[in-house]
Formats: sequence, C-alpha cells, structure tokens
Amino acid sequence: MSQQNVNTTASESEESSLQTVRDNVRFFSRLHVRDAQGNYAMATDSQILAEAELAIDYRYPTGTVFKSWDVSGAFFRAKLAGREREVFAVAFLNKQHQMLAYEDISYGSIANVEIHPREVVRRALEHNAAAVILGHNHPSFSSEPSRADITITSRLRQVLEGVSVRVIDHLIVAGNEVVSLAERGHL
Repeated sequence: MSQQNVNTTASESEESSLQTVRDNVRFFSRLHVRDAQGNYAMATDSQILAEAELAIDYRYPTGTVFKSWDVSGAFFRAKLAGREREVFAVAFLNKQHQMLAYEDISYGSIANVEIHPREVVRRALEHNAAAVILGHNHPSFSSEPSRADITITSRLRQVLEGVSVRVIDHLIVAGNEVVSLAERGHL
C-alpha cells in the first residue's frame, strides 16, 4: 500500500511538471512582435527582455516618488535582478525624493564591482540631485553585505555629504531578495 502511494505521488508529480512545461510553452508562444511591414512573429528572448526594460521604465518614470523602502526595493529589484555581473547603480532624487534620473554607474565581474566616488559625485551634481539611493546586485544570490559594501557605502556617504547630497539607502539585490543597508544600521 505504501509503495502504491509513492508511485501515485511520483506519477502526479510528473504530470504536474509536464503541465508546468506546457503552460510555459503556451506563455512564450503567445508573445509576438510586429515587424516593419506590420506582420507578427514570435518574439525572441532579446526582444522580450528589451520590452521588459521598457515596461520597467514605464512603471517607474522620471518623477517617481521613493516614499518608502518598498518602492525603492521593488525598483532596484526590477532594474538589477537577473544581471550576470555586478552592476552599481544610482537613483538620483530631488528634495521631495522624486527620481530625476537612474544610471548604471559601473559594471564589474561576477563577484565585485569597482566604484569610484568621484564619478558618483560628478553625476549627482550634473543631475542637481539632493539625495541618492545606491544599489548593486549580487549575482551569487548572497544577500549578506560584504565588508567592502559597508566600507564603500560609508565612503560615498561622506563624500556626497561634502556636496550636500544625502545618501538615503544602499540596496543589495540578490535574486528576488533586496537588503537595505540603512535598515541594517550601516547608514
């Protein structure tokens, strides 16, 4: 009797897996793009990802108010999750915490990214930012901030305060998880 239940469960599990594959195939086969002649064709992976980037920019346009950690966390997760290399990015904000601009500032390897405080200050001044939210991803999916993450956050905070730009937070995106260095007491 026990053997029969195991076999039934395995069979049901296999059927469930096959249904998931069928659902995914149906989902992707429904994504189409229109070419220059007006004809529809199945979208390629790169076309889907390009449209996803446009959808993120549409959802978080210039002027988006970062009124809570939830908004900034969702924004940086949408921008940085799934990247294969570490990317350091900044959301430049006005005094009301409305986004003036977002930029990927530097790109690194799978394990680190080099950040130049001078470049962050230069871009903040060019955007006339009153505040910034810093962010970077961990392609390793490790959500724990490294000693280097904490050190550069402190250094950037110090340098940006010298030009009257407030660092609101530094977010680490690890897969679908987002960690706030401000909430952890590192700001």
